[in-house]
Amino acid sequence: MTTVKIDIDQIGAAITAAEDLAGAIDTQSAAARTASPISLPSLADGTVGKKSQWIRDHLEDLTTRRDLAILLDTEGTGSASYTVTQDTLTSVKEMLGEELADSVADLDHESDPEEVARVTAMLDTWNKDGDVMAAMFTELGPDGTVGAMSNISSLMGYGGSGDPDAYAGLAESLRTGLSTASNDPGFPAEQFGRDLVRYSVAPLLTDEEQRAFAENFPMGMNGANILTYFMQDTNYDDDFLLGAARSLDEFEQLAKDGNFPADVWYSHNGHGPLDTGNETGWYDDPMAAIMHNFGENPQAGLTFFTEDADRQTYYFNDREWKADGYGGISHAVEGIGTDATNLKDNAEDTTNLVSQFLDEVANSSGFTPEDAKAASPHIADLLKFYMPAVDTTLRNGANEGDSGSGPLSIDHFGSFEHYPILFKDDLDTLMKVAMGTQDGTQSIAEGVGGYQKTQLNNIAAQLAQNPDDPGLRTELRDILERNASLQGFTEFSVGQVEIDGAADRDAQRQAYIDLVSDAAGMIPMPGADQVGDVGSKLIDYGWSQASELGKDAAGNAWTSEAAGATDNAEDRAEAGSNRVKVDSYLSMIESGLIPRDEVPDQWFKNGRLIELGDIPPEQMGSYTQGAMNGVNEFATNHDLEGAYRESFLKFYAPVK
Repeated sequence: MTTVKIDIDQIGAAITAAEDLAGAIDTQSAAARTASPISLPSLADGTVGKKSQWIRDHLEDLTTRRDLAILLDTEGTGSASYTVTQDTLTSVKEMLGEELADSVADLDHESDPEEVARVTAMLDTWNKDGDVMAAMFTELGPDGTVGAMSNISSLMGYGGSGDPDAYAGLAESLRTGLSTASNDPGFPAEQFGRDLVRYSVAPLLTDEEQRAFAENFPMGMNGANILTYFMQDTNYDDDFLLGAARSLDEFEQLAKDGNFPADVWYSHNGHGPLDTGNETGWYDDPMAAIMHNFGENPQAGLTFFTEDADRQTYYFNDREWKADGYGGISHAVEGIGTDATNLKDNAEDTTNLVSQFLDEVANSSGFTPEDAKAASPHIADLLKFYMPAVDTTLRNGANEGDSGSGPLSIDHFGSFEHYPILFKDDLDTLMKVAMGTQDGTQSIAEGVGGYQKTQLNNIAAQLAQNPDDPGLRTELRDILERNASLQGFTEFSVGQVEIDGAADRDAQRQAYIDLVSDAAGMIPMPGADQVGDVGSKLIDYGWSQASELGKDAAGNAWTSEAAGATDNAEDRAEAGSNRVKVDSYLSMIESGLIPRDEVPDQWFKNGRLIELGDIPPEQMGSYTQGAMNGVNEFATNHDLEGAYRESFLKFYAPVK
């Protein structure tokens, strides 16, 4: 055994001297390199550079020992001793974590502000170090971790020896440290996650465990607040998340048929001073927080929902999500259903899950544009990602049926072996919720604009190679019909909901139309090598990410000075068909089907081909006529307008 005695001031001076020496070496090295008429890379990369790095590498040894001595010096003597088998950095970090655990556990109403600040600062220094945090939380244990947060919560709520903001900072540092510990290879992440839930949710404890816990910690009626707070860090290890989710799921399943369902327990225990960002007026819902976590950790989310198939129906349809407005569950499925790894390794399970979610949540009693605004951006991103399924369902889908996954192939777009099946009876509700916020409306516009323009570009590119092919001309008409159906359906949907920030329904419809046009303008023409092999070279599950209008696009569109779109269906069909004609013309020029030297000057601005959004509204009529003069060789005015108008009017109403 080795006993080490550390003078805190002396080791602090050594740390400062080492930092100064490393800095001086780098400064002088840089000065010499700058002054030299020839290159001197050895000063940075050779022996000199390695010396300063060696010093910095060993600062961690000194800093760890200094902080351990500070924690051990409870009497304020300025020095401390510790005994170890071997005085290595690993053993000292383990001791530091254990001492830090004791310091956190000792905080109570008698702790002075200086002590709270000292422990918080120490946590801030080390809460990203896996070795220290793993040792600290192993020492605290799940019960001590919940107990420590309960102590902090009590001090925040009932006063103590300092500013409540100081306790809030301490709570955040503690939560970050737990996230770090969960990712340490030697930490028992799955079991710790399970037990953290058990000690937060009193009904999961035995009477003996409850008595033992109550003797040590001032746990009040705020366990759901504490657990929700813990679960809002999204950097936990997947095993930790799954342990927590499985344990809380056990509670919900046991409670759902009893006299005290989970939501009732949460409503009694989901209030407290820990800031969970809850502005709904409802209680904190820890399972909703876990669902948000699955949205950011989608592979763990897929495991949770597929290892027990009954969970999907329970969480997608049966369970109540009024406390968070369906935000968590929608975030979870959005993350799971659009994750590249899930789609690559488990495409069928992933798309099955998306299909079941969209079908069941659409029929959930609380899933409305008014009550599910928190879900709006997540539902919109999910529908954007799977816009081909929305389009196919509108045209050829069943009203209802069994959810699942199946192959999907769309001419001039691509083919998928596994794609979610949607139903017409669900689309009206899904689209209204998706478009119930500005962010959601923007995502739908990006999906529609990108999907429509991709198809139009692809057919134009193929026509450029085969301009006399009558089959391709027929397929152009079919694409225009598809575009009209989708446009009519989504335009009607955005006019049926109340969106904050819009002056009226017409204004928000016009904003949506503008966003679709902007998104369509972002889609590039495929290269010549991609035409004819669209499925494998141009399109994959993430095709729709090509259209990203930017954070402020929706807000800018909402405040546009342009006149609002009318609610008259005939007028909307005419305006839409004009856009289709102009878009068709621009795509044919871009593809080379129409030679640029045959295009009038008005279609160019600063040497580039204009976009739809560049055309002043009052000049749309003349531009439309000019477009038809160019397109007429490939499709007549009747082909374009007739196809669009008929399909648009059919879907300019909710799907029934």
